[in-house]
Formats: sequence, structure tokens, C-alpha cells
Amino acid sequence: MSMRFEEYKDRVHFKGETRRQYVKTKVAESINSLIEDSQYGFTISVYDRETKTYTDHDVAILSTKTTQEYEAANVIAPLEVGLDKGTLFKWDDNDWILLKKMFRPDQPGFNGIAYRCNDYIKWIDEKTEELHVQPAYVRSGRITNAVGVTPDVTRLFDNLRLHDTDWNMVAATQRNLDLHPEMRFIIMGQAYRVSNVDNVSIDNVSILSLEDDKLLDTDDRINGIAYTDAYEYSIVNKLTDDLKMYGGDVLELPIVVLKDGMAVEEEIYLESSDENVVEIKGDTLIGRGLGTAVVRASLAKNDTIYLDLNIEVIAEHVPQTSKLYISGSDYLEWNNSETYQLSDGSNAVFEVEKLSKVRSIIDITDNSVTISIKDKYSGTFKITAITPQGVVEKTVYIRTV
Repeated sequence: MSMRFEEYKDRVHFKGETRRQYVKTKVAESINSLIEDSQYGFTISVYDRETKTYTDHDVAILSTKTTQEYEAANVIAPLEVGLDKGTLFKWDDNDWILLKKMFRPDQPGFNGIAYRCNDYIKWIDEKTEELHVQPAYVRSGRITNAVGVTPDVTRLFDNLRLHDTDWNMVAATQRNLDLHPEMRFIIMGQAYRVSNVDNVSIDNVSILSLEDDKLLDTDDRINGIAYTDAYEYSIVNKLTDDLKMYGGDVLELPIVVLKDGMAVEEEIYLESSDENVVEIKGDTLIGRGLGTAVVRASLAKNDTIYLDLNIEVIAEHVPQTSKLYISGSDYLEWNNSETYQLSDGSNAVFEVEKLSKVRSIIDITDNSVTISIKDKYSGTFKITAITPQGVVEKTVYIRTV
């Protein structure tokens, strides 16, 4: 079949006026075909570090590699998805981090290797006391820019000897310039100290060299947070544990946040297990329907600190009873004194037990206890208050200034 030259020219130039445009168009079509027309198309949620939100995108994951050491996924995506080294995303109920990128001078699409994050690094900001959590790919040995293990080597340059030694653990995470040597992390129940931070080997990635460290009493092994003594918050229910409301009842949130035993103002997140039973509106709870629901109150800057309120909505009105606790600091510092009383300021019969030999002055009145100590002492005090509701106790710890 004959074809006029102009018609032929229009047809071959349909994909682009130049060879480069043609290739880029064909590659883009191939990527879209992999995503839309094959079994390799998947939806991932990509993390935006500026907005701190996740956005869903369709990409192609051609293969995954599983070894004893890691799981890797070959990710191919259109450029508009915005993938690059250091990008975090969620796929298959797991967090992943991109550590490799296939380089082309003029890429019509992204092609890279992501590693499944097998843990999180968590630390408390020293100034704001906010908990930071970042997914990380953690392994033993040493990570280089090729994410491989390099042997222990010694290099000699004239009279200068450089010796590279292996470390216990390494962690690759999205680049964060707040990470620095001597930080401590609890990873899989074990304490590690950062000996080096590499922000150069892989673009947009921080590689932490970790050495074994001793667990401290202030380390939270369960939640994986070091130095929780700087984060000693608790949430207390001011009412009885068996909370009851009636339909249409409006109840002010009955909690108080304590830091070191002292009431403080902190932002709280609230979540109801059944909004049809108990609805949350601002800082109030509304009984909407008969039944039971659990309202979780968690600290905004650390959701590992929370309190569950078990609430039953019933047909009749039941007055609530306040639950007493002893207010005052959990700690008593040298050459200082602290006063303790019931949360509502009412009278009680107070008793103080010294759990160690401490020279102290204890002043007990009908509604308070004041304890004063001098320096060079350690130990604890146990305060007991006998009230109409029963016995209320509090332990106070001595610490140096």
C-alpha cells in the first residue's frame, strides 16, 4: 500500500518531533502500561516531609527480592509521582525507603530500589519534649552507598594510619539534620548509641552507625524510646473508673495531664470507638445512644501515653463521683521541700513512710503533707491518705539537683 511522504512523516512524528521526544513518549507509555495493564501495578502512599502527609500514587513494582538480610522492591513510576532517593512510602502495610536510583541523563520516569523499613528510630526533642518517629532500614554490619557490607580495613598513607572498624548496627532513614552522634536509640529492645552520622553517601538519606549501649532505668523498651525521664507524663481519670452517662448527657472531659505528678496543660487527641454511643465534640463527651464505648485520650506529642475511658450510656441519670489522687511533684530535690494534698484539697488522715534512712522534716496537717530534706540522701517516701473513698497512695523519689 502506497503512502504519501507527508502522511508517512506525520505518522512517525506522532510520538514526537525528535528521536528523544519519541523515546520519552514510548517509555512513559510503557510505564503507564505496566501500572494500568499488568499485574505489576500497585498503589503506594508517598510521604511528603514538608506537609507531613501521605498521598496515594499508582506505580509499578516489577519484582521484590527477599534475602536473610533484607527485602527490596524495584519501583518504577512516572516522574510526577516525585520519587527520589530518601523518599518514604507505605506499601503492603509496611514502610519503605528508596535507597538506590537507576541513573539516566534525561530520565522519562523513575526507576529505583526501595528497602523495607524493619523498625523505627524514636527520640524526644530536648527543647519541645516532642516525640519524633522515623521509619528506618536497620541491619547489622556497615552500610555504604551501595548498601553492602565492607570488611574491616587498614590503610596507610605515609605516616598516617586510618583504621575502619565495624560497628554493631546501622540504620538508614530519611535525611534529618537533627540526628547527631551520641544520641541513643532503643531498637528491638536493645540500646544503641550513635557513633557517626553519614549524610553524604546516599542523597537525602542519613546513615547512622550504632554501637551497643547499656539499657537505663529511664529507657522504655516496650515503646522503643530512650530517656523517658525527660518525658514523664501521665493521664489521670478524675472520675470513677465505671463512667456512666445517659442519652443526651454532655460531660466535660474528666481527665488531667500530670508531668512529674504536677497538673499541666497539654494538647490531647480524643478518639471514640463508637461515635453512635459516645460522640466527641471539642473537649466534651456526648451520650448519643445506649451501649458502651471506649474513648482514648492520648498525648498529642507522644501517643504512647494515653488513657482509655470505658463509658456506658444508659437510660437513667447517674451522678458521677470524683476520684481522688495525691497532687504534688513525684520528685523531691536536695535542700528543697514539697507539699502534697488531695486533688480536691479535702481533709484526710496522712501518713508518711520513709523507705530509706533519710534525715528529713515532715509536717502533717489535716489537708496536706510537707516534706523537706537535706543533701546527700537518696531513697523514696510513701505518702498514704485515708479518705472516705478509701486509701490513696503516692511514692515520692529523691533526686539530686
